[in-house]
Amino acid sequence: FVALGAALVAALAAPRMGRPRKASPLSATEIQHKAPSLFNAYFLYFTLGVGVITASHAFLYGFVSIYWKSIGIGDSVVGLLWAWGVVSEVGMFLFFNRIFSSVSVVKVMVIAGIGSIVRWIAFPLVWPLGLGVGGFFLVQSLHSVSVAMVLIGLQKMIGETASEERTGAAQGIAYFFNGFFMAAVTLASGPLYDRLGVDGFWAMIPIAVIGMALIGLAARSAPKLPVGG
Repeated sequence: FVALGAALVAALAAPRMGRPRKASPLSATEIQHKAPSLFNAYFLYFTLGVGVITASHAFLYGFVSIYWKSIGIGDSVVGLLWAWGVVSEVGMFLFFNRIFSSVSVVKVMVIAGIGSIVRWIAFPLVWPLGLGVGGFFLVQSLHSVSVAMVLIGLQKMIGETASEERTGAAQGIAYFFNGFFMAAVTLASGPLYDRLGVDGFWAMIPIAVIGMALIGLAARSAPKLPVGG
């Protein structure tokens, strides 16, 4: 809390970075009147959906290492499992454009939501089914879908719908929702793990479904033409 508070103070005190990379043909007054507000249904539903899908990972981030150690997996292997998730994520960053360049941001986010749901269904089943550590590595590969595609899809949406002058504000709103919902679900995850253990992952499924429903609402109110690129 103290560290995040210090970051907020630093952000407010920091000097502006200067003009955008591309000079806008609009004056400041014209920007206010001609550029669409960020508080429109499409942007808000989309960013809320992103925040909720991201928050469905709270149980994973908070308690999966504790669970792995409780079933006898050593610290070094736990570290490798986390590292493999990051490797998978970076792999998606590298190859996203080759695979999904023509896919709309709404479909990208739906795929990410489905990946999250598959992940939360699979986690409690790996050890009972005897899939062992290899099974956890396989499930961790879904980090490339449930996390990387969310991050890329969010930036893609902002690039398509927000003018460059408002990119920072758009990202700030989106990451506020991410942090808020992640904090809320993390608080709920403690009692869930205490009561249900690894089966608490299944409680993350309806959270991801709610996120996908919000993305669906965003799709219904999507603008016909992008503003930026």
